[in-house]
Amino acid sequence: MCAQSAEAPHVDAEHVGAEHVDLEPHTMTLVRSHRLSFPVVESSVPHSSITRFTALLRVFVAALCLIPSGAIAHTIQITGVSVKIENNKTQVLVLAHTPLLAGADPMVAIPQRLHLLLGGKPFVPQNAKIEPDKQLDLVTWTAEQDGTPSAVQMESPIFPDRPDDTTVLLVYRDGNMVDRATLTPANPTALAGETNWAVVQRFIVMGIRHIFTGPDHMMFVLGLILVGGTLRQLFTVVTAFTIAHSITLTLTVLGVSSMAPRFVEPIIALSIAAVGLENILRVGDYNEIRAWMAFSFGFFHGFGFAGALAEVGLPRQALAWSLGSFNVGVEIAQACIVLITVPTLAYINRRNPLFGARFVKGASAVIVLAGLIWFVERVASYHYF
Repeated sequence: MCAQSAEAPHVDAEHVGAEHVDLEPHTMTLVRSHRLSFPVVESSVPHSSITRFTALLRVFVAALCLIPSGAIAHTIQITGVSVKIENNKTQVLVLAHTPLLAGADPMVAIPQRLHLLLGGKPFVPQNAKIEPDKQLDLVTWTAEQDGTPSAVQMESPIFPDRPDDTTVLLVYRDGNMVDRATLTPANPTALAGETNWAVVQRFIVMGIRHIFTGPDHMMFVLGLILVGGTLRQLFTVVTAFTIAHSITLTLTVLGVSSMAPRFVEPIIALSIAAVGLENILRVGDYNEIRAWMAFSFGFFHGFGFAGALAEVGLPRQALAWSLGSFNVGVEIAQACIVLITVPTLAYINRRNPLFGARFVKGASAVIVLAGLIWFVERVASYHYF
């Protein structure tokens, strides 16, 4: 693709993924990437209609030209997608290696391969343009659309049929890069460049859904409130649980602490059985044991919440917003459980106290049984030795 330098540097790796780039208007410095080492390359980029992202990838390709062909285990391919949101306009740029198009017309092939959602709606290209670069064997496709989307989502790499190609997505807002993502056949989707409000909405819903679709967390909350109590007592119990799981969730997300799922999940199951058993064996209306149980076991439930967030990932540009919003969603779901369960139990106890007491004991027995079953299943599913 490009001529090899006679004094090429030593390369001790086989994979590229640029991590740090100095995006000055006229000078771009490509620094050490994941597992490929090469000298710092500086290039003067003329001020033109080509975006910074185009210039960046051109410099990157130029840097690759310094690498001897025998030093890399396989072909390095990077396809760039840049989304620039500014002045109620969204400009989309795709920079691709021409050979990957296999002779197809870039004006037709690139938009067909670009599965891009802006604000949850398919991108409708307008004013599309093509700019070929025969020297580097690249082609740049640009198009635009009116509006400022709240988020950018790609549902597929540009070349999903090429495992050796990585699609790099960069999102800019008002001239500043706010987010980035990589897509491969193994990781084919990405959500990036969300506004803070979009992040808040998404993670509140995620927190609510996590409680209502996770029977273990919902069962634990039910077990905590099943025996009833005054509003102050119930508030104390639920608050203790909230504080504890918020602490470990935050510390885990920030990388300060963590606990392996093979320990967390069985302990969560045991916590469900323990709170159900305490309902059956307890004497009197209320004691501080319930609040301390909620607080102690809440730490482990926080690790469980962190595992759920790890599966979807947190947006780097809005870490605090996403974490706080997820917690708000969890609390909304817990409040719904309390507001439905407590009045229902109070009504049952008023109409038939004996039946109400038996109902609590029976429901608690079901909670104990469910916790023990989950404990056995989870212990059996992990290899401890």
